Amino acid sequence: MAVQPALDQRHEADPDPETLTMDPKTIESRITSRTRAILPVHIYGMPCYMDEINAIARKHQLAVVEDACQAWLAEYKGRKCGTLGDLGCFSFQNSKHIPSGEGGAITGMNEKLVDKCHSYHNCGRSFGTNTGSGSFTRGNNFRMQHFQASILLSQFEKLKQETAHRQANADYLIRGLNQIGGVSPARLPENSRAVWHLFPIRYDAAQFNGLPKAKFMQALAREGIPCGGGYHEQYNDGLLDEAINSPGYKRLWSADRLKAYRESFKDLKGNAQVCATTVGLSQTLLLADRSAMDHILDAIRKIKAHSAELAKKV
Repeated sequence: MAVQPALDQRHEADPDPETLTMDPKTIESRITSRTRAILPVHIYGMPCYMDEINAIARKHQLAVVEDACQAWLAEYKGRKCGTLGDLGCFSFQNSKHIPSGEGGAITGMNEKLVDKCHSYHNCGRSFGTNTGSGSFTRGNNFRMQHFQASILLSQFEKLKQETAHRQANADYLIRGLNQIGGVSPARLPENSRAVWHLFPIRYDAAQFNGLPKAKFMQALAREGIPCGGGYHEQYNDGLLDEAINSPGYKRLWSADRLKAYRESFKDLKGNAQVCATTVGLSQTLLLADRSAMDHILDAIRKIKAHSAELAKKV
């Protein structure tokens, strides 16, 4: 999404339902005079279309900050995700490929910018090229503990091995899903490799005799295959409305502007479609053996064969 201060209307770029990632064609219409950066998210460990995104950023003199938290070792045209913009952000949170409880890392090739990030995470204290009398700016205590670093260092070789295993199983699933129909893998950029934080499937209920996604997921679970519904439209979960209706927001902005801001999220048609049709398989499933991948494919074939019957059940 293109980053702007709160209540700038049309502030989020829309995903492409075929890629599940930021659609570059929707970015420029969201840029205003207040826009400072573009934040492409390599969701599910799948690379965004970075050539187009970087070209738009250069045209408008914007920074690019990659959210690569789910994309450890993912590649875009021979380069690793997290090295394609001005900064790359990674996560060590427990669900990620190399966890240490919490925390993360920032990568970048601009020494001054990276030193500023280091100072910010270390209570704002001077570091490297950011020198001064004690502190150069406000900061926070985001410092990692030594034992967390030890946990992470021990996982690097495992990360490479597990990534290769996930990718091989994902390639096998993609070939199988393409033969079934109605359960399409996401489209990746050319010459790119995903690392599958989750393995997303684009579910087309029409090809399953109108079987709703929720019932499709229930049927998968009954076949011994755990899955989830991917990410939902978080601007509908109540937090945004709580902020808009707060006394602080009402003091700062008019009722008309607050209403227009809330209604602007209806423009995210691609995101609504992505949330409505995505089914996600856990990264841990991709660490199983090849027979487990066959079981997944067989289960989906079985569900499709009986989808008309399943769709009639309450």
